[in-house]
Amino acid sequence: MKLTLPLIQFAKVKSHRKVKVKVSEMNKKFLAIIFVFLVGSLSACEVLLIGSAAVATYEVLKDERSATEVATDTRIVADIKQKLLRDQTISGWDINVDSFKAVVTLHGNIPSTTIKERVILVASSVKGVEKIVSKLVIVPKTIS
Repeated sequence: MKLTLPLIQFAKVKSHRKVKVKVSEMNKKFLAIIFVFLVGSLSACEVLLIGSAAVATYEVLKDERSATEVATDTRIVADIKQKLLRDQTISGWDINVDSFKAVVTLHGNIPSTTIKERVILVASSVKGVEKIVSKLVIVPKTIS
């Protein structure tokens, strides 16, 4: 048995407890547009708060990753940053870490090849990392 509503399709599963919800890309965009129009009837403060949520909603809708992949990438970035900040030989504040589908990209200026190798080693030690792309630039410290 299949119930069809204008925006969402509900497919009945054998178990009466579970219902699968399918939302097409077109429906996602339609829901985002409705959300934005609803914001128009609110006060300025509410618009600022909900406007930020609308931007975040748009970003999520245009992201090709699943919610699980986004959560995994977020965990990977947090774990790498935490390890970099705890490492006494690395200035973790100078390194930017991004992750997309478990491919980690490292950006930043570092003082030596040894530090670069250490950063890559630390990043690759985090569970779930599939590949490291290093865009680290070696900029030797100058003596003043």
